Amino acid sequence: MRLVLIALATGLLAQPIIAGSLPPPSTISGTARVIDGDTISIRKQRNRIAAIDACEVDQTGFRREVEWPCGKAARSFIHSIADGKHVECFVIDRDQYRRLVAQCFESGREIGLAIVAAGLAETLFRYPPKQHRMELKEYFAAEERAKAARLGMWSAEIKKPSDHRRSRQKAPTTSRS
Repeated sequence: MRLVLIALATGLLAQPIIAGSLPPPSTISGTARVIDGDTISIRKQRNRIAAIDACEVDQTGFRREVEWPCGKAARSFIHSIADGKHVECFVIDRDQYRRLVAQCFESGREIGLAIVAAGLAETLFRYPPKQHRMELKEYFAAEERAKAARLGMWSAEIKKPSDHRRSRQKAPTTSRS
């Protein structure tokens, strides 16, 4: 028995530990600080709100031929329901920027679903993990209702947030002759 424990301990200790390879915590809660329309910070840990994609803070579009700051509108909406408040997040995954991807709630209100229903974010289900608690049908239904009512981003001419990010990344660089 002792040899088995030593062999097991030695085998575990011999495994390399890679930064970020540990699984994310299953929940994180605390006072939220809003970063942008789809990211909050709790205890200095950035949390990407799962299943949504909101305009970037610097992103604008046109609504009724007037420039409309869709990114600031999304951030302001999340700020109104979560900033400085106790938020509980159920972690689903970790993204390429090492943020936790989580389904977050403030006083029982699902933050991601609320911003989609307000028309200030679109649904984003690119790679949902197999095991999650999210009711994806609710997200699709909320987005369809927001589109039909022409709420938020659905009342404006804007680039999809993902297209906006791509166009910023491809911005021309100045070259020296």
